[in-house]
Amino acid sequence: MTRCENVWVAAEDASDYAALVAVARDLGARVSAVWMGDEQGLDAVSTSGAGAVIHLEGGVLIEDGAPVLAQLAAERTPDALIVAPTKRMRLVGACVAARMRACVISDATSLDVDEEGALRAERMVYGGGAVTVERAVGAFVVAVPCAALLASKAAERADASGAAGADAPCAVETFAVQPGSSGITLVERRAREVDAVNLSAARNIVSVGRGFAAEEDLALAYGLARAVDAEVGCTRPVAEGSKWMARERYIGVSGAMLTPNLFIAVGVSGQVQHMVGATGAKVVVAINKDKGAPVFKQADFGIVGDLYDVVPRLVAELER
Repeated sequence: MTRCENVWVAAEDASDYAALVAVARDLGARVSAVWMGDEQGLDAVSTSGAGAVIHLEGGVLIEDGAPVLAQLAAERTPDALIVAPTKRMRLVGACVAARMRACVISDATSLDVDEEGALRAERMVYGGGAVTVERAVGAFVVAVPCAALLASKAAERADASGAAGADAPCAVETFAVQPGSSGITLVERRAREVDAVNLSAARNIVSVGRGFAAEEDLALAYGLARAVDAEVGCTRPVAEGSKWMARERYIGVSGAMLTPNLFIAVGVSGQVQHMVGATGAKVVVAINKDKGAPVFKQADFGIVGDLYDVVPRLVAELER
């Protein structure tokens, strides 16, 4: 008998639950989904594949549900809580872990149960230069899967749902949450301008680096992306240095971690801080005029040449 017989999952976005449930089910677990949102989201959560839903209702902020969630966890003693890798859910997970005196495994690239029934996780360290294996000690653990693992499970789930249909709604238990119980007061809400892109869900990616001389030249990358039905991402200097692209398009250690079918690196030197974001790619293609660029060591296919010459010719061939 494994220790992970009963696992809870929680997120602030209802669309994350199908992937979280799939991760939990890989542990051979009975899964309960914890939802701290509105009734509209509840409908989606209840058909995510979980065996039951715990609805924490009444809080102004997601964080307001943390004390009630911690109390329920203490009473019902699930084996683990798996939370989506967002800032607010990390905070909720940390609050529950502190209450339960439990360990936290963060940014896991894989989760399984070892021969002794303990939860074990792999995650990248040293900027993606190495992988560490961590084993949870204690009766309860909070696990945070990395975005790439969730994206992979979401894709698997989408394929399975397409063949088998949506899950039937499951039983829902509702618990009241006291507004402000988190100790955080909502002062105001202001819209933040973001680039509407979900790199983690993209099957193909074109990533751009500082090989591009000017912002307007990024049109070449977008043309290539259209030709291969891809999203466009970038290295950190392009997003945070030159500010040519939105922060949401940054790929790497503190950006998006991806598992696409195809990853095309254009004008990217290949530093590990960026390429670790494409570790899960099935095929990596590199275009760079420097034949000694580190990116070629990580590429399945490489083209040595000036991107200003190579990319237009490549697009022309692809569109023929």
